[in-house]
Amino acid sequence: MEAAPSGWLDERPPASGWQPVQVPSDWSAHWPGHNGVVWYRLRWDIAGAPQTLGLYVHYVMSAGVISVNGVELERDESLVEPLSRTWNRPRFLLLPAPLLHTGRNELLIRVSGYAAYQPALGPVEIGEPGPLRAAQRASQLAREDMNWLHLGIGATLGCFFLALWLMRRQESAYGWYAARQAAWVGFTVNFVNTSTWPFPHTDAYAAATTAAYVLYHGCGAMFVLRFMGRRWPRREAVLWLLLSGACAAVLLAPHEYMKAVRHTLAWASSALVVATAVVFLFLAWRGSLAQRLLSAAMAANALATVHDLLVFSDLIDSNFYLASYTAWPTTIGMALTLAWTFVANTRRIERFNDEMHHSVAAARAELKASLARQHALELLHARLGERVNLAHDLHDGLGGMLIGNINTLERTRAPLPPQQVLDMLRTMRDDLRLIIDTASAQHHGELSLADLLAPLRYRMSQLFELHGIEAHWRVSGLDEVQLDATQSLDVLRVLQEALTNVFKHSRATRVDVALVREEGGHLRLEVHDNGVGLESSAAGAPPPPGGTGLRSMQVRAQRLGARLAVDSRGSSTTVALHMPLRGLRGTS
Repeated sequence: MEAAPSGWLDERPPASGWQPVQVPSDWSAHWPGHNGVVWYRLRWDIAGAPQTLGLYVHYVMSAGVISVNGVELERDESLVEPLSRTWNRPRFLLLPAPLLHTGRNELLIRVSGYAAYQPALGPVEIGEPGPLRAAQRASQLAREDMNWLHLGIGATLGCFFLALWLMRRQESAYGWYAARQAAWVGFTVNFVNTSTWPFPHTDAYAAATTAAYVLYHGCGAMFVLRFMGRRWPRREAVLWLLLSGACAAVLLAPHEYMKAVRHTLAWASSALVVATAVVFLFLAWRGSLAQRLLSAAMAANALATVHDLLVFSDLIDSNFYLASYTAWPTTIGMALTLAWTFVANTRRIERFNDEMHHSVAAARAELKASLARQHALELLHARLGERVNLAHDLHDGLGGMLIGNINTLERTRAPLPPQQVLDMLRTMRDDLRLIIDTASAQHHGELSLADLLAPLRYRMSQLFELHGIEAHWRVSGLDEVQLDATQSLDVLRVLQEALTNVFKHSRATRVDVALVREEGGHLRLEVHDNGVGLESSAAGAPPPPGGTGLRSMQVRAQRLGARLAVDSRGSSTTVALHMPLRGLRGTS
């Protein structure tokens, strides 16, 4: 095999400058720093009639043209920038018998490349087509197909665990694993891509893949720490500061420094891989079986990385990288370990949910029984309360009237007029009706003052109409006023007493009743008549029992915390009750 350098655009081999070489041949050893084209020439003799042969070229770095006896058999798409990248593709060509000559034959391979990116020609074999074709297919399986498989697996697992991390942000190991896979996909594309797309030239493409390689190992280190439940903030900050500087250096490095920068970063990244594997083994030594197995797999991957570093640095005469064989088992192992951890956590959550469900069911049953007992007690207390309230109402109202009437009968020596006795009975009847109406309304849930007022208003209106007294009512805002039974009864008794006095003593022809809820949280009760007034009544007849009624209204007003005012001027009387609703059960 002979080789000779030439320029980028030369389409014919040079006439001189040929040197003997052995393949695999990295032309940097013969022409250091040469960027452009190197021609490789192989001549061999065929005795007798030519037979169809096979040509197997292990690799061409980076792009090339293959010709036999002056006939071009294969040409890569681009031999100048943006340069084709077919460096990892083994080539098999069939050499038909008519193409070959009896005697001397010549194989000519034109290789385009850069000194910074290991420009070389791999081993070349010519022989029987069958065995060479089988060897080329085996090499293609290892160099291309395995990398495509790894790309698919890595991208799928990366997307899967990215989705898991998005759903469970606290599981940061999932996120770092997804980032690791994204960086690995960016680097592994280098093994199968045949162009510099999406970058405009080889330097930019090489810088991007190198940065992806650096980030891949950085994310792998972070994954190990999070997977083992470790956080080292200062060390992690230093690590990412160095990784950021490394990526910036390779992305900004000019072409003449690219080789040195890439080799430096390759050694630094490999050191990080080895350190990560050692730390993982140390942390996982006392961990679970899955952690120990995964740490062993990463240790094997670290050894493969060291081998690939030696190939990359030309310390091993080959361009075959073990990453295709070791990276994807490690990736799958990491994914299975994460999945196993996820399933274990899910099972623990399910067991906790089952225990919680039983506990909640037991607590619900206990609460139900407790609420049933409490409800029964509340019903009992409510009934007792109703009886006590009824007893108080009878005692304060009807009982007091009954005792007062008895005392009147005992102290009066002469027989009482029938009309006075009838008035006593009617007063007791009206109070009894008021108690019954209030209790009935509360029993049916009618607790608003407007609902409690309706029966009294109806009876008094009928009574006034029967005796020719015009009654005008103004009721406003009472639907929102809710008082307890005693308070409601006291308000209604004050109103009833005032209306009774109008009917019995005022000789009025018109009465105006106002029961209004005013702004500021006050209740105003006002009864105004156009009768003879209190003074006229007192001068023209013996004092009626109304004096006792006025004292009763005053007592009830004090019990309500209200202010009672009686104003009698000339031919009219006004009874007014102002009651604050704050602190009571009135609603806004």
